[in-house]
Amino acid sequence: MKQVSWLVSACIALVIFLFLKGFAFDVKRVNSSDMLANYKYGDAVVIKKLLNFYAVNDVVYFEFPSPDSVLTKTFLLQRVVALPGDTLIITDKVVYVNGKYLDRNAGVKHNYFLKAKGKLDSAFCARYNLTEGGEISDKLDYSFALTRTEYESIKSDSMIVSIERKSEKSNTPDENCFPYSPHYPWNLDHYGKLYLPKINDTLALDTVSIQLYSGIIHDYEKNNLEVKRDSIFINGELCHTYVVKKNYYFVLGDNRDNAIDSRTWGFLPESQILGKIIYPIRRAQ
Repeated sequence: MKQVSWLVSACIALVIFLFLKGFAFDVKRVNSSDMLANYKYGDAVVIKKLLNFYAVNDVVYFEFPSPDSVLTKTFLLQRVVALPGDTLIITDKVVYVNGKYLDRNAGVKHNYFLKAKGKLDSAFCARYNLTEGGEISDKLDYSFALTRTEYESIKSDSMIVSIERKSEKSNTPDENCFPYSPHYPWNLDHYGKLYLPKINDTLALDTVSIQLYSGIIHDYEKNNLEVKRDSIFINGELCHTYVVKKNYYFVLGDNRDNAIDSRTWGFLPESQILGKIIYPIRRAQ
């Protein structure tokens, strides 16, 4: 009888565990370097999947919002920097939301160019935790992704001749930046002004703004969209406005100069977000 009771209890516990794992919580491995230095490749994180209200600085787990269903599903972890209804602008790598400076996360990395007096060996790299980057020429030139603290530490080392943060100039368009249009000459370091649509927003449409919102209208909200000369047709009707059906977020990787994030592919629909990190599980060093 005790054996039967134990078996029933074990079955109930298993069902509860499977329910929680399937619907409430999950454990996932970090599968990219987008979030260095805060989350390393191979670290495990606990994801909360139910009853989430997303806020700026939350790290979310989401399905990469690709409209091409042929592609294998890809899941990423990145940090929310702007919410539905917010306006975002990035100026010389600094993020502003609704005109206010977004406090820098201590673990955000940027790429730096270094000139050294001699070859930087593995001991030097280990001393300063230099895990991403390396030699870029045979003239003692290096490039590393560094946090601000790492930069302050390394710049005073006697082996370093000079150190300079990599930065793109404003109004220098990057063809790999969303929305991939000369009307929006943005790059990774100078991006926006960009408004994040929210449910029931009415967007004004013309042949310029449609380059921002075509993915929302066609890919994420499943409308037939046609642009004919200077006219925009949605589901066969001539339209000058569009009412948004979903909420959209903007996310960035903490490894800021090496992440493929919203600057590259655009708006993140709330429907693609599967949960947010509530607890990291670090690997043993």
